[in-house]
Amino acid sequence: MNSTPQQPGAEPRDGVTVIKRMGAWMVTMYWPEGTSGTVGPREVHVVPADDADPQEVARGVSSTVLRRINTTPSQDFVAMRSLSQAADEMEIRELGERLASLPAGLTGERLAVLSALYVHFVDAGERAPAQRLAVGFDLNPATVKGHLRAARQRGFLTKVEGKAGGQLTDKAVQILRGMQSGAGTEEV
Repeated sequence: MNSTPQQPGAEPRDGVTVIKRMGAWMVTMYWPEGTSGTVGPREVHVVPADDADPQEVARGVSSTVLRRINTTPSQDFVAMRSLSQAADEMEIRELGERLASLPAGLTGERLAVLSALYVHFVDAGERAPAQRLAVGFDLNPATVKGHLRAARQRGFLTKVEGKAGGQLTDKAVQILRGMQSGAGTEEV
């Protein structure tokens, strides 16, 4: 199991990759950072093994091979996720403490922190991430939704049409990095 999956020619990504041999096939499953161990993989790649029987490869991937792919996370996956979650929870706690210490206005720092927390809950599979953010940090749900809308409009969070989601933009990441190095609050 690798902690940074990499397909041929692709950039490394954060998350967990499990690689299994199934007969003539190599099966690679990828769970991105932030997904829980109770959900299936986000990606599954099936490719011929280097030493596979050419006749089996010529027949292609059968439905039998696909049915045999066990997408249930293994014990190794669970152990790796628990280490990753512990680090993630520490970061979320720090962001939550930072959020509590910020003034209530629409500063770049506040929008970046709210966006980061929101993305965490989306990636964790929360069905109502804005509501979870409001409850988890004792905030008014309408205010959270308004601030997330402002974060999207001001370029801290990408837009996703018709459903919860989005990613941090470079602008948000830059502000979060500045917070780590001790930069002050900035109005937007």
